[in-house]
Amino acid sequence: MKLCTFNAGQDDRVGLTIDGETIVDVNLAYAGILNAAGEPKASSLADVVAPPEIIELIKGGASTEVALGEVAKAAAKGGLAGPNGEQAMFKADDVHIKAPVPAPSKIFAIAINNKQKFHIAEKPDCEEHPNYFIKVPTCLTGPYDPIEIPDIGIVGSEIEVAAVISKTARFVKPEDAMDHIYGFMTHNDITAHELRDTSEWIVSKRPEGDVRLTYSGRYKCFDTFSPMGPWLVTKDEIKDINNLSMVARHNGKDVQVGSTDDMVFGWDYLIPYLSAAHTLYPGDIVSWGTVISPEGVNFQKIDLRGEGGYLESEVEQLGTLNNPIKPI
Repeated sequence: MKLCTFNAGQDDRVGLTIDGETIVDVNLAYAGILNAAGEPKASSLADVVAPPEIIELIKGGASTEVALGEVAKAAAKGGLAGPNGEQAMFKADDVHIKAPVPAPSKIFAIAINNKQKFHIAEKPDCEEHPNYFIKVPTCLTGPYDPIEIPDIGIVGSEIEVAAVISKTARFVKPEDAMDHIYGFMTHNDITAHELRDTSEWIVSKRPEGDVRLTYSGRYKCFDTFSPMGPWLVTKDEIKDINNLSMVARHNGKDVQVGSTDDMVFGWDYLIPYLSAAHTLYPGDIVSWGTVISPEGVNFQKIDLRGEGGYLESEVEQLGTLNNPIKPI
């Protein structure tokens, strides 16, 4: 199933697509299906079983999965409408497709999870483990919306795969990790590389020696620095999450190329690791880490703001972001 959050002029709604060209309003379509079957309270029942908000839908469970299946089956035939004849099918080009989960409680981003980078990095003398940071929801923007970049030096691409949590959890076991993932999305963790290197650090003076500290709250978290989408692809649709090609292009030129096979820590490690420290909630996002550049290119030196144009982020089976760069 490929889901999205879209706006056709009023409220944000959950959409479903079969072909990427048509979006079905899940709530209205299911209410229409129930109404056609003679259900007297079609709209009220649809609000519970197929809610119009994505996190509530993720919480829905088995009955919601059945409803989504019915909507998908009916959508393939066409002609869907709401219980009172409301438009329930839209051309994708005629609506605003937003980040699939526009308001998660938190966004985890795994740092240096690429095999080529991780294994040559200097690390503390303890069991190897992932490092991560947390981005704020205002970073999110849609798959075709502008990435707004202030005059803060070099800002670049970090294409990633992001997972969406399916249920509330703490202390998840490795064998249960995938049961806590609803689906996956394409994400680009836009990063102000120059800001990180020149100003977002401080040296702490300590008796045992100086320690250089850096924090990602600013250089990773400007508004629009996390384009996502266009689809939240349910995990059952993905053949092998550990073998998906990834490519980021700036104005048509490859600036990052890799695969999810490049990741060091998999989901059976990450979900337990994160849930040992934080309660996970439905709709929470975990971004997996980025990939390297092709030979002769350094993605950390690509000046998106200075060069302008478009940033394209494509992950096999998940979809493609195509975001214009907007200097502000």
